[in-house]
Amino acid sequence: MRKGKYISLGILFLILIHFRGNAQKNVDNQQLLWVRYNLKLKINNTYQIRQEFEERTYWFPWRQHQMLSKTHLERSLGNGWIAGVGLTYSEQSLPNNPNISDTYNVAEIRPQAEIYNKQILTNSLNLEHRYWAEFRFFEQPDGSFEFSNSRMRYKLELQYNPVKKATVKVFDEILINVGSSITNNVFDQNRYGGSVQYMPSEDFGFELGYINWFQQRPSGVDLYNRNIVRLTFHHNINLKKNKSHV
Repeated sequence: MRKGKYISLGILFLILIHFRGNAQKNVDNQQLLWVRYNLKLKINNTYQIRQEFEERTYWFPWRQHQMLSKTHLERSLGNGWIAGVGLTYSEQSLPNNPNISDTYNVAEIRPQAEIYNKQILTNSLNLEHRYWAEFRFFEQPDGSFEFSNSRMRYKLELQYNPVKKATVKVFDEILINVGSSITNNVFDQNRYGGSVQYMPSEDFGFELGYINWFQQRPSGVDLYNRNIVRLTFHHNINLKKNKSHV
């Protein structure tokens, strides 16, 4: 297990060096605000449904950037491992320029599969690895959806609990494009950031964080550097607990 952890860290470090080293031209800086509702519906000790709704907007000037809905069914595998399958639906407002008011939306459907592991390092410190594969289908002019490419994601997150109801998180995530249509932007993007999550109760809480989204565009030399403030509302429902009170 420890050997696997070091391999994952090494891969992330090498990819990040390569990605940043080649990302030196035509950087477009943008500021965004993401607001997310994150529902976890615990069915029993094995299964859980996770539902997310997120609205992403530009700040300066303000207009919509993207809307997403994610639905995942997760299964606990034991020893800190969890696997899940799900679907994301998104609508993106194009072009990716907040100064253009004449926009149009493009819808996307992404079937997804993920597996992640949480390692308990100390009583207050956890390390989480998440491996994620997604298959991207974009809307066509006739209203149908056509497969574009796959994308592989690896996220490393460190979680620290200074007090019982608060969690401090720092993370880095690499996204890699796979497919015959991908030429110059194999290393799609890197996201890193941090947040503070506060849960006044086990059922509800909120999280405020910062994300830097550094993305390589299809040309390979044009890039986005996005500074993002993200506000998340967490809502947990335990069906097993609710049934016990009936």
